[in-house]
Amino acid sequence: MSTHLAPTLRLVPTASVRFHEHPEHRRTEKLLRRLTEDRMLRNPPIVAELDGGQHLLLDGANRMSAFVELGLSHVPVQVVDYGDDDIQLRRWQHLLLEGRALDLRAAYAKMPEIRFEQVPSHEIFRRLEAREVFAALVDESHTCWGVFPSNAEDRYDLRRMLDVLEDVVAAYEGRTQLERIKLADPSDIPEAIADLDHQVVLFPIFSKSELVQLVTQGLLIPTGITRHVIPGRALGLNVDLGFLTTMETDEEKLAHFRSYLDKIQLEGRIRFYQESVFILNE
Repeated sequence: MSTHLAPTLRLVPTASVRFHEHPEHRRTEKLLRRLTEDRMLRNPPIVAELDGGQHLLLDGANRMSAFVELGLSHVPVQVVDYGDDDIQLRRWQHLLLEGRALDLRAAYAKMPEIRFEQVPSHEIFRRLEAREVFAALVDESHTCWGVFPSNAEDRYDLRRMLDVLEDVVAAYEGRTQLERIKLADPSDIPEAIADLDHQVVLFPIFSKSELVQLVTQGLLIPTGITRHVIPGRALGLNVDLGFLTTMETDEEKLAHFRSYLDKIQLEGRIRFYQESVFILNE
């Protein structure tokens, strides 16, 4: 377990890390270029242990995808206890800039086996939490629309909900500029879409147990929906990845990584900050 003294950092087989969401290809390509040029991993992906030596990827899907693309055998990770109540699973909402150019109302109304209906704005978050709707659209006029399962029993079917969410995101992904935003209350919506060209897509919250269930079933959530609140993130590991290609055996790689961790600890380079900080270099 990570402590205030030091995070739990390990070198694990790349193949042991299980994704819970699709990576974002644009960000992965950017990371690929950077890793190819400087071979430096600044911030390790964050994982939790699963049965059978597997690891659930909580944060860092694009970094992890870059490691897979590069064919690297191992990846430095930070391991956390997913049972820790301080680790929370929350959600992003998608702000679509210039979204008015997309007729999402028409696209969603044509989706099979769903009902697309107007919903009072003050009810939308409650209905998302209750899984009465799989997703919601707030259009440029601030009108809320719900993507309802055609069969009420489908609200409990995770696989069915993921199929719908895939279609919801596919209607705009790559076709407009997207920003991930946090919205906790309907009153936040007008400020988020003050520009008449903007639209917002709202998503439900998954539980941590549902996330584990999805991963064990080999299912993936669309990119950019889940976000984890993880206290004690390890930032600035700054490990040179050259050893992963120059060293032949797993034992050599593990020994080199342990030696690097011992070195930075002896040099006093591991510091814990209780207060919140702004990171400007990523």
